[in-house]
Order: sequence, then C-alpha cells, then structure tokens
Amino acid sequence: MLERRRDKGRNLQEVLEGHKISLKSRCERVTEGTNEAGSGTLLKQIYTELYITEGQSEEVNTQHEVRELERTSKKSLQDTPIRCQDIFRAFSEQQKKIRVVLTNGVAGVGKTFSVQKFSLDWAEGLENQDLSLVLLLSFRELNLVRDEQHSLLTLLHVFHPTLQKIRAEDLTVCKLLLIFDGLDESRLSLDFSNKQVISDVTQVSSVNVLLVNLIQGNLLPSALIWITSRPAAANQVPPSCVDRMTEVRGFTDSQKEEYFRRRFSDEDLSKRIISHIKASRSLHIMCQIPVFCWISATVLEDMLTTDQRGELPTTLTDLYSHFLMVQTKRKKQKYGGHQRAEELTEADKEVLLKLGQLAFEHLENGNIMFYPEDLERCGLDVSEVSVFSGVCTEIFRRESVIFQKSVYCFVHLSIQEFLAALYMFHCYTKKNKVMIESFFKYSERRSFSRLCVNNDSLPAVGDFLRRVMMKSLRSKNGHLDLFVRFLHGLSLESNQRILGGLLKQTVNHP
Repeated sequence: MLERRRDKGRNLQEVLEGHKISLKSRCERVTEGTNEAGSGTLLKQIYTELYITEGQSEEVNTQHEVRELERTSKKSLQDTPIRCQDIFRAFSEQQKKIRVVLTNGVAGVGKTFSVQKFSLDWAEGLENQDLSLVLLLSFRELNLVRDEQHSLLTLLHVFHPTLQKIRAEDLTVCKLLLIFDGLDESRLSLDFSNKQVISDVTQVSSVNVLLVNLIQGNLLPSALIWITSRPAAANQVPPSCVDRMTEVRGFTDSQKEEYFRRRFSDEDLSKRIISHIKASRSLHIMCQIPVFCWISATVLEDMLTTDQRGELPTTLTDLYSHFLMVQTKRKKQKYGGHQRAEELTEADKEVLLKLGQLAFEHLENGNIMFYPEDLERCGLDVSEVSVFSGVCTEIFRRESVIFQKSVYCFVHLSIQEFLAALYMFHCYTKKNKVMIESFFKYSERRSFSRLCVNNDSLPAVGDFLRRVMMKSLRSKNGHLDLFVRFLHGLSLESNQRILGGLLKQTVNHP
C-alpha cells in the first residue's frame, strides 16, 4: 500500500513536471502586434517591468481608456507598486488571505504579458514555488466551449492536454492558481445570482456556472484565482468576491525610454524617437501603453530610416494614418507586386474598407473578437485578412480539434476605432445616407435628417461631425471618444493626403 502511494506521488510529480515544460513553451515567446509564424521574440528579451498598483480609482469603469490614460499621466507616482510575481502576497500579517485577484488595465497595457511572465517564472522555478500548479486559461479560448457541458476536470484536460492523467483527488491536494486572462473578451454570461452550487471537480455543468463557482469559492475553495480585464468589463465580477484589486498602468516615463532602447540596437535612432515622442503630448501619454509604443516605433523607424519626406506625426490620426500605410508597404514588400510600395491599389482600398466596416459594425456593441462568419458578413476572405497581418491578426490556430475555428481581432482597440472612423468618413464622402443614419437611434435620426438640405443629401461636414460628437458625449463609458477624435482628424486634408486616395478629399475642417 505504501509502495502504491509512492507510485501515485511519482506519477503526479511527472505530470506536473510535464505541465511546467508545456507552460514554459507556451509563455517563453511572445509577439508584438502581429502573430505571424516565426515572429515571436523571447519574453525575457523585451519584457520591461510594468507599473502595477493596488486598488483602482472610482472613475476607471466609466471613462474611455484614453481619458483614463490622461488621468493617470497627471497623477504623481506615490502609490506603492506591486511586482506581478507578488500579486498574491499579503503586505502585512493583519491582511486577510488573498484568494481572488482582479487586475484591470486599458487595452494593450500589458496584462497578458504580465500573466505570461508570472507563469514563465513559475515554470522555470524562479518564483512562487509554493504553488503546485499554475493553469493559464484565456477567455478567447473559453468562448469556444461556452455552449458545452464540462466538469472542471474535463475542462482542464481540454485546454491543457499534458494534464490528461491528473485525477480529481490530485486537484484537491495541489496548491492551484487558475489564471483567467481577458474577461473583456468573454462571450460567456457570468451570472453571480445563479444559485446552482458546484463543489465537485467531476460535476458537469455549463462553463459559465463552473467559473462563477470557482470565483465564489464553492469549487476548489483553496485554489487561487487571478482574473484580468479591461476596466469597462471588470464590474462583471462583484467586489464582494474579490480580495485584491490591482491596476496595470503601463509604462512610467523612464520605462518608455527603456522600451525604445531595448527595441533598437541603433542608439542614435532610439534617441531620435524618444526625443520626438517627448515633444508630442498626445504621443507621450499614449506611450504608457506598450502596444502603442510598438505602433509608434513601427512608424517612426520607417520614416527615419527611409528617404521618406514630410513631417513626423504629432497627432494620433496622423500617426495611425502613417501606420496603415507602413503596413500596406510591408505587405507589398513581402508579397511583391508591380505597384510602388507607397501606393494603394484598388484591391488594397477594398480590403481596408471591408476591415473598416467590420470595425465599425462591432464598435457600437463593444465586440473586439471576430469569428470567420463575422468576416464573411463584411465580404472579407480569410486569406485577405492574413495578408494584412499587421492590421488584423489571427490570434490562434492550435493543432487541436477544439481550436480549428480561427478567431481574429485588431492589434489594438485603437486600431479598430481608427478603421471604424475611416469607414464612416468614407461613407459620408460617398453619400451613403443609409449607413450614416443607421449609426443614430430613431430619436436622433429625425434631428439628423432636419440638417439635410433634401432627402438625398447629407449635412455639411461641420454639422455631421458635431452630431457624431453629441452622440459620443451621451455614452456612459465614453466608448466612442477616440472614434470621434479620429473622425475629426480624418476631416483634415493633410491626413487624407497621407492615406493615398483611400478617402475622397473634402474641404479642410481644422
């Protein structure tokens, strides 16, 4: 009997070691922006420590994320920062045990990189070795089984095949951490008023009920739970279920500079880029977000290392217009073609406007994840999207039956907002009254129609932009704020010129 117990212990240890190897393989390489095969970089090479604090401000769930960045950029950094590796450690003996942590932060600020760094450090034996098992699950993946019935045990088997031999009793004796990354991307319905209690890891139920019971502590009450989310979605988890709230605030000023120095081996180039970022308030604020640093670096490197003429971008619309053109140029360099790299072909314009339609139609509902059928409804072919990998990237395609369905998203929420604005302005210049009116609710449509000279026309540009801005101001969470900024920016002839004929030029409206 003693020998059998030893065998079980050895078998469990072998399973856990195999899981560590698998988790290390999953987390050690990351991609910035694109997700092309072979584009991964070692996380340790590019990881710059993020500024993470305990607690969150009251307005964090009710403001657009750009406003939130502007707010935090004005605050003095007096808060005590938390390393992501210490996120479950109590600060004092009096503090109660921390079981559930909710970490929020704006899109692209580094939440996923943080959980990957935590997981990698654990898998390599560097940090948090008191944990027996760290299980990383993303809501992107969980969405694909939202209509299925599972027990917690079978759910883990599905997403972590290396744990096929782990048994129910093993889960109850292991010290577990379950990480649920990207609550804002969830298409599950987390109903905390549901009274269905699940307390057995072999008990079958819907995935959302399993998650609610895990968070509430009915299922595996000793397990630690870490949830990450964008601010606007964080309130899906009741505060009574959370022991610690943390906020990823991205890069401090010194960390921004460290990012660009790490990215470029050419010291002179990194200095010129840092100097330009500092000179523009908008760009400097947005560079709190690591993904925005990547967008800025992509554009500024291209402009500073080629014979391209013209002023360097100083506004968001200017920068994003250049970003779109850089991605188009890179696509042509990679796939060839007879046209000049800087010119948009009719085929380029068609694909970009279809991506704009996809972005626009899903922005209102807050959708940031798209499935093949969403693309098809906008007339997009999957092969077209893969060519524009810097703009719209396939998130994952795993060699597993459950992951054969591809999922897509824009590199960053702001890219979706920019393309949505691009599409709407295109519809305005093409006098697509049906689409423009569909943006407004019925009560707004009547006042909008009164601005039109006749039934077939649209209001003047100034009236049109004012009406869109009024709609955005009525939004409780400001989800259209950046979209409106981009729309106003696209009314400038200078930005229309950058986009190489994608937009019909209109009268300049500073």
